[in-house]
Amino acid sequence: MAKDRIESKYFCVSPGIELHYLEKGEGRPLVFIPGLTFSGEIFKAQLEYFSGNYRVIAIDPRGQGLSAKTVDGNDYMTHGRDLAALIDGLGLDGAVLVGWSTGNLEVWSYIRQFGKEKLRGAVTIDMSPLPLSADPTWWTEGTMEELSEVATQYLTSPEGSRAFFSDYATGVMIQHEMEPAELEYLLDISGRTPYWVCKALFCDAIFSNFLETAREVGAGMPSLMFIAEHWADVARPFVEQQLPGYEIQVMGGHLMFYEYPEKWNGLLEGFLNRLP
Repeated sequence: MAKDRIESKYFCVSPGIELHYLEKGEGRPLVFIPGLTFSGEIFKAQLEYFSGNYRVIAIDPRGQGLSAKTVDGNDYMTHGRDLAALIDGLGLDGAVLVGWSTGNLEVWSYIRQFGKEKLRGAVTIDMSPLPLSADPTWWTEGTMEELSEVATQYLTSPEGSRAFFSDYATGVMIQHEMEPAELEYLLDISGRTPYWVCKALFCDAIFSNFLETAREVGAGMPSLMFIAEHWADVARPFVEQQLPGYEIQVMGGHLMFYEYPEKWNGLLEGFLNRLP
């Protein structure tokens, strides 16, 4: 077991398809799932902090990080099946899943397809289960026009994808003014995902609808939603009204657990300590 250091490992989720993941610690499983184009590396502070009491795993979803890049399967229903194969193969019964951004969709996809029986709880970070809606009062990722521009004007080349994530990192993900080296670090992680994989996942995410699944999660198991400060005035009422069983925490920007690890880890630890 990975007790004293972070270990880099691979697991075959289907013939010829390997997922890369980082692991440290022993105990009940705590599984982190990153958002679009990112890898488990973004959760290093959580791997270090929680490994004293948990078996902590941070995955690179299919198409991201060091995991297999495939021409098919770049959608969140497939990602949910990949996650199920990993949970079963590594014996992660009793896991708490922690998704960030589109990683939330992977959490809900797993639960929609395989149920809640193997899980102790679900934590989702800063993304609505309904990323696109005609209702302007609902928490979404943007308007159809805005999201169409991203898909058709940015995610069509490596340069365009990098430009989009550069703007998103400085404008939405991080609250402090980043030094060039820090921005480059984040863009290097993101850049390991080919632009065509990114576009397929982005479009699948935008047209996903996991609202009913998220409601079932809130009603049927311990669940926590982290919300970034910049859109809390819309997101918090949405979660309170549509997902009434969720505990809510508001803090930081979209990449809150990376920028403010001590505060964020403390809030997650409090949630974990309350689980049966």
